[in-house]
Amino acid sequence: MGADASLPMEMCSNFDAYELRRLTRRFKKLDVDGSGSLSVEEFMSLPELQQNPLVQRVIDIFDEDDNGEVDFREFIQGISQFSVKGDKNTKLKFAFRIYDMDRDGFISNES
Repeated sequence: MGADASLPMEMCSNFDAYELRRLTRRFKKLDVDGSGSLSVEEFMSLPELQQNPLVQRVIDIFDEDDNGEVDFREFIQGISQFSVKGDKNTKLKFAFRIYDMDRDGFISNES
């Protein structure tokens, strides 16, 4: 998981140390090729995501550096958006970003 694994994740997420250990194990299990990041295919190995039409948008939002994969830091920060401990305003912003397809700050009606 590279240098990012040493980051104090409590500072960039809504998870405590126990939750972070569980998420680390989950991340490693999903990272089948051991690359330290999750590809779209690795995400799609989760049955609950396979039929979700918005999964690609969520992955795109998690992938902050736009390299096509989600590293551990991006994974924790992204999953943190869904935490029950999360801030309501942060969750609303995340939901908005899913529908702001062209990232212009507006939800446009594509023609």
